[in-house]
Amino acid sequence: MRDEFKERLGDIGLRRRAPRRKSPPIPSSLEDLPGVVRTDGVLIVERSLGELTSNKELKAVLAKLDRAFRGIGVRDDVSDEIRALIESPEQALFFDTETTGLGGNMVFMLGAMRITGGDVRLSQVFARDYREERELLDVWVDMLTDSGMLVSFNGKSFDMPVLRDRLGLHGVAQPPEPPHLDLLHHSRRRWREVLPDCRLQTIEWKICGRRRSGDIPGEEIPGVYHRFVRTGEAGDILTVFHHNALDLITLADIALALAESDGNPA
Repeated sequence: MRDEFKERLGDIGLRRRAPRRKSPPIPSSLEDLPGVVRTDGVLIVERSLGELTSNKELKAVLAKLDRAFRGIGVRDDVSDEIRALIESPEQALFFDTETTGLGGNMVFMLGAMRITGGDVRLSQVFARDYREERELLDVWVDMLTDSGMLVSFNGKSFDMPVLRDRLGLHGVAQPPEPPHLDLLHHSRRRWREVLPDCRLQTIEWKICGRRRSGDIPGEEIPGVYHRFVRTGEAGDILTVFHHNALDLITLADIALALAESDGNPA
């Protein structure tokens, strides 16, 4: 079976120069996606970066991390937060949420990424209907408890407040939170004078060297989710999985770029 997840990630711009290809068939059910590790209560898809993109891409990320680690010991222009991440990447939980809107948010997707054992692994926790949010939050609590650092982009202002609110709404006890590295704040300090703005995709293009094409606009994501709940059709919601995966991978790219000196991106 062709890997729809990998093919479509390439189609929307994860690869810098993806060859033209025939569109892969759309799975009839999300449970048919490669990498599904759980279907009870909430759907969880787990993949290696090498499976999602290519082993070459995985090796490139790990090589950048190794170069940053070897160079950071002699640097005095790196923040303590970035230094802690580069020195102990296994402790970090990179995360990003997808929600139903700015007001009365429901969290329907939780994307998480870890660097461990010579691999970069992405997990996506998906609530297939509104009732599964509680299960998603339980998974989040487990992830939070097992992490020494959180890494996000604008997570301090958006993702974490929403998650705290939803935990409270469902009566789930809020666990202690580890230190939180919000890459937006560091990006603004580093690049606000040289970029037109510090949105995630602007940094992805101008600093990380990747530009998306065909990605779903963020404002369309809530409508796509509500339509999926009504119909159960997998096609459109796959674009949200791809968008979320791209955001996670870009978090690592930005962190590595911040670990390098000016004029020498990772």
